[in-house]
Amino acid sequence: MMLLLDENLSPRLIARIDLTFPGSLHVIHAGLDNSPDNELWCYAKDNGFAIVSKDKDFLSMLEKRGHPPKVIHLSLGNVRLTVVENTLIENKQEIYALLQGSSKGLLVL
Repeated sequence: MMLLLDENLSPRLIARIDLTFPGSLHVIHAGLDNSPDNELWCYAKDNGFAIVSKDKDFLSMLEKRGHPPKVIHLSLGNVRLTVVENTLIENKQEIYALLQGSSKGLLVL
């Protein structure tokens, strides 16, 4: 399972996490920029992605619909790109555990 980064995250992040999370995409690279959250949700579900976002709307969608897709919610606030990059890479084990497990659909970082 790969990561689909929401548009509230920098597209430059993909190149920076590629070795740790190969095959991941930013919504821009998937042709989904400016798309409603529902379209991102369906794309992630249909294509085996977990959604990475700062957007709390995905938490509500997960609560209502269940998973897949799984959601990684970044509660970092407005921080530099390197902070987001380091957070994802430093939490690689927790992220992989979420992606490979079947019961849990949410990871908050």
